[in-house]
Parts: sequence; C-alpha cells; structure tokens
Amino acid sequence: MIREIKINNFKSVQDLSLPLGRFNVLIGSNGAGKSNILEAITFAGAASADKLGNEFLGSRGIKTANAQLMKSAFSKKNFSEPIKLSFKNGKGGEIKFTIDEVETSILKWAVKEKKDLEESFANSIASFYSGDIESVQGFENEEQKNKARQISLQFKELLKAEDKEALNKFIKSAFNFNFIDELYVQQFFNEELANFLIYSPQEISLRKFEEESQIKPLGIKGEGLFSILQIFNESYGKETIDEFKKYLHIIEWFDDFEAIFDKVSGRKSLVVKDRYIPDISLNQNNVNEGFLFLLFYVSLFLSKETPSFFAIDNVDASFHPLLCKEMTKNLVKLSKTHNKQVIVTTHNPFVLDGLDLNDPEQTLFVVRRNSEGETIADKIESQPKNIKLSEAWMRGRYGGLPETIE
Repeated sequence: MIREIKINNFKSVQDLSLPLGRFNVLIGSNGAGKSNILEAITFAGAASADKLGNEFLGSRGIKTANAQLMKSAFSKKNFSEPIKLSFKNGKGGEIKFTIDEVETSILKWAVKEKKDLEESFANSIASFYSGDIESVQGFENEEQKNKARQISLQFKELLKAEDKEALNKFIKSAFNFNFIDELYVQQFFNEELANFLIYSPQEISLRKFEEESQIKPLGIKGEGLFSILQIFNESYGKETIDEFKKYLHIIEWFDDFEAIFDKVSGRKSLVVKDRYIPDISLNQNNVNEGFLFLLFYVSLFLSKETPSFFAIDNVDASFHPLLCKEMTKNLVKLSKTHNKQVIVTTHNPFVLDGLDLNDPEQTLFVVRRNSEGETIADKIESQPKNIKLSEAWMRGRYGGLPETIE
C-alpha cells in the first residue's frame, strides 16, 4: 500500500504531505482542494503508466486545463516550476515524479526522471558505436548494468554480421526505449499507482448498460456495471454473490437481484426484487438511483479486476444520511477483506460516523485553504469522546466548514 503522498505545485496544492491508511476520507468545504489532491495522485498514475497525453487524463478523472492552471498560481515563479509528486510504500520504497509541460499547445507533459534515464541510455548506446561496450553509463543498479551490457553485446554481433535490416530493427527498438520502460517499471511499486482512477459515478451512466467503458471493467462514471455483474455471475461463484447481496441489504426494501443477458436479442437487463412487492420486478430504468450507486460501489470493492488503489469523489451522492454511515462501515470492511486502498471525499457529516479512528488504517483529513489560498490537509488523530465525529465537525471542532454567509 501507499503510505505517504507529497504534492508540490499542482493546482491549489503548493506543498502538501498526506500519510495514508487503507480507508481514507477527505472532508472540507466546496473548493477547498479535495478533488485537486485526488487529481494530483491520478496525474502521477498517468505518468507512471506513461500516458500523460491530454486524451488519457480525462478518462482517469482529471479536469484538464491549460498548463498554467494545472500548476499552482500563487506566484509567477510557480508557472516556471514543474509539478513534483512523490509516493512511499510501507516497505521503504519511494517513487518521485517531476512533471513539466513540453508542448503547451496540446498540453503534453513529460516526466523529467524518465527523460534523464532515456538520455543516459541513449548515451550508452552511442558509446557502443565506438566499440566501448564495457562503458555502461547512467545505471547505478547492477542488474540494470548487466542488461545494458547484454544489449551492447547483441549490438556488436549485429555490427559484425552486417545485417542492415536486423541492425535497424534493433536500433529502433532501443531508441523507442522499450528497455527504459522496463527499467522504469522495475524500480518502483508501479502497478497500483499506474491504475489509480477517480470514480465519480453518474446516474445516467449506471442506467445505460449498452455503453462500453474506455477503462475496463468499470468506467469512472459507472460505465460497464452490467459487464462486471456478468463477471461475478460467471466467474466468482456463489460465495461472492452471497457476499455481494449481503452488502446490498442495507437498503431495507432490497430482496434479490439478477443480471440477465439475452444472447438472441443482445438485450441486457437488471432484475431487482422488492421484498414489499414480490410479484413485480424492477429493472435498471426504474430502480432507485441510490441502489445503483451502492451496486456500483460494492462491485468496485469486490472485483479482482478493478484497481487496488482508487478514489471515489463525493461518495455520499444519492444516499440518505443514515445510510451513509452504514455504507461507510461496509466499505471499510470490504477494503480490508478484498485488499483495496481507497480515498473518498464527502460533504456529508454522517459518512464520518462510519469511521473508527482508533483503527490506524482508517484516516480522516480536513482539507481547507490557508490565508494564502493554498490547500492544506489536517489529519484528525483520534476518535472524540462523548460526541460523534459528525457532530464534532458540524460544531466547528475541526474546521473545514464554509464561512458564514450573512
């Protein structure tokens, strides 16, 4: 798991350090910067996956803007400084990104560390032309040096054979930096970060089963819900389905559900049973929207195909306040049993009552803007005595409330 995040010069975040648990909640008033924190992590994930093009950022949940708006705007200096992000895991591993724009007209970004590594590799390849195959520049790790030496020997053999086609193919492969990509991935706990997404489901996407998602199996707006329900039915077995339904029973009227696919017509439908009206079935078009959101969230946590590290923006959408409390308790359980790490944002104080801050794996942060306008995050260190977390927040104990409008 990722245990610490540091963000510099990203949107409203000038300098922020965030120690993470398994289940993390961000609260604060509108515009405090909660979503900017999530987007910064997503930006690093895109860099980690080498997909910093503008077309990839939106599909991950980042609201893209011109380069100046993607950086902190607290001084003119910020515009010339790169975005810096770092992540530490629980085993002492760390990954750092220094990201800056290289093509402002199309908002193209690049990671400085990778460019430096690529340049070192290019220098090494260049030295091979002179026959200096023992000179391996830019690789501190012995394993990396050995791989580079192997490539240099292969290069020398191709030169001897005078096979122009094979030589061109080799050079193209080398300078496409396939090898660099491999080294870059090997150095870090890359996969969980590369797959990080911000989920913000929308009712219209949850009801349209025919839409496919760009990112499988679940899209950030709720696309692909039916497909993942099919996967549960076909691959996960009765035990998982029973667990799924157990978590859906926090909605009092829910009795049962089934995802049906008609192979002849190609029609996909969700059949939901209301225990108060057993003779009538509901479908995705007329079932309560809160049920669809809950269905999506439970799928997100139960699935082996969804990311191990992700965020949910405005997790309270479409839920009754008291249901928020119970839902949070259940999502905390699901995160533990299915090895997911999650960051959620909320404006609903009842979400907080589903947390137990005596558990170090459950963390709560109050996000706010300081007197200079910068986003900061204060960790709530302990569970209050004789008062609910929701009440403590609403009474102003932790801050993060909008200023009184008179």
